[in-house]
Amino acid sequence: MPEWEVLLQDEGPKEAVLEIKGVKIPLKIRDLTWTEKNQILSKSFTYQTDGTISFDFDKYNKLVLTKIIVEAPWGRTDLTFLTQLPRSSGEALEKLVPKAFAETPTTPDFLERELNK
Repeated sequence: MPEWEVLLQDEGPKEAVLEIKGVKIPLKIRDLTWTEKNQILSKSFTYQTDGTISFDFDKYNKLVLTKIIVEAPWGRTDLTFLTQLPRSSGEALEKLVPKAFAETPTTPDFLERELNK
């Protein structure tokens, strides 16, 4: 296998346990692909005619959860299911969602190393 193929390797679904009101619920979740995360981020922005931009965290969380939960006791995780959840259940599921915006340095690591040589 060529070394570059490591870029395409996926670890597959992982086991997760969701705890709500003392009840443990087993789930299988997967990571988002790079493109999926970018697409979800794009769909979560709203552009107004006056030039303002807003980000809908509710939409982001729901879209991510529909993609990452691959196996759950309730069956398919879709927007209809997620919309019906009480606050405590939604907040528990939200802990599975990766941050929308990671804090990154202004200079990429590799460039920083080159500049400091």
